[in-house]
Amino acid sequence: MKGVFLDRYGESLDNLSYKTDIPVYNPQKSQVLIKVKSTSINPLDNVMRKGYAQSIVDLKLKLPYILGRECSGEIVRMGDDVWDFEVGDQVWSATAPFSNGSHCEYVLVNESEISKKPKNLSYQEAASIPFTSLTAWNAIFNVSATVTPEKRVLVNGGNGGVGFFIINLLKKHLGVHHVTATCRPQHFEKLKLIAGADQTIDYNEASLLGKTDTQLYDIVFNCVDGGEAMEFKCVEVLKNGGNLIGFNGPMVRYSDKDGILQGLTMGVMESNKVSEKIKQKFNKSIKVDYTLFTPSGETLKEISKLYENKILLPNIDKQFHLSDIKSAYQCFESSSSNGKVIINI
Repeated sequence: MKGVFLDRYGESLDNLSYKTDIPVYNPQKSQVLIKVKSTSINPLDNVMRKGYAQSIVDLKLKLPYILGRECSGEIVRMGDDVWDFEVGDQVWSATAPFSNGSHCEYVLVNESEISKKPKNLSYQEAASIPFTSLTAWNAIFNVSATVTPEKRVLVNGGNGGVGFFIINLLKKHLGVHHVTATCRPQHFEKLKLIAGADQTIDYNEASLLGKTDTQLYDIVFNCVDGGEAMEFKCVEVLKNGGNLIGFNGPMVRYSDKDGILQGLTMGVMESNKVSEKIKQKFNKSIKVDYTLFTPSGETLKEISKLYENKILLPNIDKQFHLSDIKSAYQCFESSSSNGKVIINI
């Protein structure tokens, strides 16, 4: 099959190699083999190719391996223990970072990681959603304080895949009365008209309140990887007793630095210290949570209904062929795309 291997870690895109003779493996037990129609690039792919989470990934994968965390396609083979799907089903999937990815012609996934894709979405649109939507869903429903309509919410980094989905879900599905998004000014109109944001702010502003707003927020979803400085910038606009949810917690960073066993322990300790640091610096009691992506076919089934009922909308822009994947990564890194970067097989 065709596919793109990551041969070594590093900044250079020459570490990615396009192959046409990769073996296709037969699904076992509860696995399905998907013929990939479209896949995408997520921030996790871009940092993993440079070595992010290497100590964790190395427990399951060895170089060379295939990146790509989400896809849409058609089931072509199934293991003997698969009961809920049939060959020919059009599906979408998001897989854990510890398995070979979807930047290839065929991908093996567990039945529990797929659902039928929304009937009204193209393969390209469907491929842009699973990983980011599951990451956002986990943050909203499993990690954050209860999101209710009267809460004021800020999404820092609203034009990324996770941020866009959070805005869309909060406004169109959960009926949250006020959602502000930060992004580049050229994306203001899209986030208001399509995602549903009530207010947009240039995230280069000194304050995330912008120039005119004076009301603080109940919840901030911080989708921007800016370290402690960005977290503190988010805390400045939170009410006392508010909730800060981040997507790049210290556990992975410490594991890369100190090894998996010591790193996870250090990461948990550092997470526990963040709220105390905030208390000392800002004299606020802030609940700080970090969330991760969790594969779930059952959740994808629920998300699929929201797209089929046209409650939520996809967010894609530029498309590339798999053989031109280096150009796709260049586009992703340049931030020139106004939506998800799609790779067609």
